[in-house]
Amino acid sequence: MKKFLKILGWIVGVVVVLIVAAVIIVPMVFNPNDYKDEIAAAVQKNTGRQLRIEGNLDLTVFPWLGVTTGVVELGNAKGFTDKVFARTDKVNVRVKLLPLLDRKIEMDKVIVQGLTLNLERNKQGVTNWADLTKEGGGGEAAKAPAAKAPASGAPPIAGLVVGGLDIENANVSWSDAVTGERFKLSDLSARTGALAPGKPVDLKLDFNVESGKPPVSGHVTLASTLEASGDMQRFAAHALELNVDLSGGSLPGGKLSAKLGADVTADLARQTLTVDKLQFSALDLKGSGKFGVTDLQKAPKFTGTLNVAEFNPRALLKALGRPEPVTADPKALTALSLDATLAGATDRVKIDPIRIGLDDTKLDGRVEVADFARPAVRFALAVNGIDADRYLPPPAKGKTGEGKAQAQPASPGAAATGAAGQLPTDALRRLDVDGTFKLGKLTISGLHLSDIAMTLKAKDGLIRLNPIGAKLYDGTYSGDIALDARGAQPKISANEKLAGVQAGPLLKDLQGKDVITGLGNVDLKLTATGADADAVKRTLNGTTAFSFTNGALKGINLGAMLREAQARLQGKTPPAENGPVQTDFSELTGTVLFKNGLATNDDLSMKSPLLRVEGRGNADLPKESIDYHLKAIVVATAKGQGGAELKDLAGIPVPVRITGTFAEPKYGLDLQALAQEVAKSKAGAVVEQQKQQLQKNLGDKASGTLKGLLGN
Repeated sequence: MKKFLKILGWIVGVVVVLIVAAVIIVPMVFNPNDYKDEIAAAVQKNTGRQLRIEGNLDLTVFPWLGVTTGVVELGNAKGFTDKVFARTDKVNVRVKLLPLLDRKIEMDKVIVQGLTLNLERNKQGVTNWADLTKEGGGGEAAKAPAAKAPASGAPPIAGLVVGGLDIENANVSWSDAVTGERFKLSDLSARTGALAPGKPVDLKLDFNVESGKPPVSGHVTLASTLEASGDMQRFAAHALELNVDLSGGSLPGGKLSAKLGADVTADLARQTLTVDKLQFSALDLKGSGKFGVTDLQKAPKFTGTLNVAEFNPRALLKALGRPEPVTADPKALTALSLDATLAGATDRVKIDPIRIGLDDTKLDGRVEVADFARPAVRFALAVNGIDADRYLPPPAKGKTGEGKAQAQPASPGAAATGAAGQLPTDALRRLDVDGTFKLGKLTISGLHLSDIAMTLKAKDGLIRLNPIGAKLYDGTYSGDIALDARGAQPKISANEKLAGVQAGPLLKDLQGKDVITGLGNVDLKLTATGADADAVKRTLNGTTAFSFTNGALKGINLGAMLREAQARLQGKTPPAENGPVQTDFSELTGTVLFKNGLATNDDLSMKSPLLRVEGRGNADLPKESIDYHLKAIVVATAKGQGGAELKDLAGIPVPVRITGTFAEPKYGLDLQALAQEVAKSKAGAVVEQQKQQLQKNLGDKASGTLKGLLGN
């Protein structure tokens, strides 16, 4: 044992002596500066590039085997703009000597000062580092066969530890002749702690950035704690914090400040990626969330949550340099938020649930989109309520509710009919949609609806809303609307019903005036074909049936018109009218036939305590013109609306003609036809009087014969 220890002691002593001798002798007999030309020649031979080494190469041997350089410059590949590919002012690299005996590499902090790196791509798409790679070809080394890896045995390196990385005052530029892009990172500094597998390391990075297309400049900082497993299969970035401050004419408002924070973990063995504690902010937006990805390489799938805190869309638009929307309510669009849970893959995404808040409106539901190339959309959404009029432009000055009537359709089917020219048929043919939508309350164009529910289906150009249901003005609406865009021209069909609706308040809210009041029922079935509104009007076909009870027809006072007619027939001045310009009725019914844009009605019937009215005529939709005839008959026992004053017209049909346009209808009495009716009535009265007198004179025996001759 003593002999063994003695031998071991001699060995250790010899090793120590050799090391000391190497520390003393090697620097004396070996000067690396004597080999700068050989090193440059070797680089030239193997890469085809020039290497220039300025200043001295300082060599250390023990306990660190290392080298410190002055200026080192590597030339660029032929055919590129810059002469220099890479340049450093100072590089210091040291490796601890003794651990090398155990195949362990323990490096001191690597220091790189004044790094300049010019990266380029020419018009042929070749980069200026391609020749340095094995595929790029370049020097003789690139042509040499690859060295064979050891077939078996221990790995060549048993361990690797790097004391850190310190890069100061670096500049990296990129120029792309293919796209015209240029950017530069300047004053770049990067510092890390010790680098060792399985041990966390702090990283700090900051630099200035400048881009030429578009012109943007600014400052970027990045800080995180990085970690890698011993087998290099798991990587993590803890407390990642990225700050970006940019300026440039292409940015919203000329400036952009953004922050991003998260914990990021990637597991290559399990093929997973997780992003936790995500926080981000930019302009007026702030949000948070978390995401997870599985099956990274083969078929990535993701899940996550996203929350965007309430922000002011108007302020955001202003920050983006965009004009604010002009809305009827200036307080509209001042609060928006989002909360969503996501899942999906590279070709689909599902958001369930999704919650959106817009001012006082809350939306809840789910949305799923598959096949992004030809999207298939499935949804089920519910909204508590929205006043859409708040978000529409304010009405033009000087316009009354009457102006609103010209622009607003009376039903969803009419809206679809009028919008045909606005629909992109090519896009409609690509739609694949199936979903339901519920809305608690809706105000739009002055209308107030509630309990709205509809189902939308669209496939290969056939779009259908069915069923549609809503409550409005004490009544109900139901509809079935279809748009067929499969052919050369879109075809529209609408089957709609209004039941038990108070017509007065509805029309008042919709058009600004209630041209008709009463409890209304409307049954509408229409079809049309065309790519624009005019074509739709010309091809409108179908029928409409309507009935109103206990109401009034406003804008026309038939009673007043009849009193005027009676006065003129008697040669008197028409009496002054102080009552409302309307005609009361107990019942108003009729049907309308639409044929190629011409609306025809032959069975209008209106009943009131004063009158019985019949009507027939037509309306030309493309021309928006009216030609309609009414016949009003005063009831003999009439009491309403001055009926007692019209006893001379009792039973006589009084013709009224309606002409003009939809916007400006004109009402007038047909006095000539009225005079003829009065003459007939008077002649009939004379005949009746003479008949009665003859019957009285001739007696009962002759009355039967006379009755046969004269008739009743």
